[in-house]
Amino acid sequence: MRHVPLLAVAAAMLGGCGYHWSGEGAGKFTPEPGYEWHGLYREDVKTVAVPIFANKTFRRGVEFDLSRAVIIQLEGRTPYKVAPRERADTILEGEIVNSGVHTLSRSPFNALPQEQLYSITVNFTWKDLRSGKIIVQRHNFEQTASYYPTLGEDQFVGSQENVERMALAIVEELQADWGNTQRQ
Repeated sequence: MRHVPLLAVAAAMLGGCGYHWSGEGAGKFTPEPGYEWHGLYREDVKTVAVPIFANKTFRRGVEFDLSRAVIIQLEGRTPYKVAPRERADTILEGEIVNSGVHTLSRSPFNALPQEQLYSITVNFTWKDLRSGKIIVQRHNFEQTASYYPTLGEDQFVGSQENVERMALAIVEELQADWGNTQRQ
């Protein structure tokens, strides 16, 4: 009996926060009409196939590093599981179209690079294998990372940092469209 007033206060507080008591089942709250609560990612996709990205540049090995980083980001940050193409709902295919190093600053004493920028540009497509519909497509998607040769960092450091940033940026592009209130 002593818990009844506490439950009434809790229900009143939740009612003011955009929730209402559904009345069906004990302890079940649902949002008020007009509100929908969804995650950041599509609910109709469970699995993604990620083949090795194609590499149209002269820098070898970046395609393996980027593909591996995308898989790690997908598994770690999304509800999606990576699966072989035969068992996947969707496929994420991409190609590295540009990769390069640009010097941002030089030492005034010996003209050696002090800060350099490693850049990667990719094209990628996320396609639903069940319907053939393209979910996300990006062209000339660029990511950069700076590194400092004067501090002992080499091009490998810039490349690795940039691959990690690019993988995260690609996975963030796979988030569900916020403007789309009708979920598949």
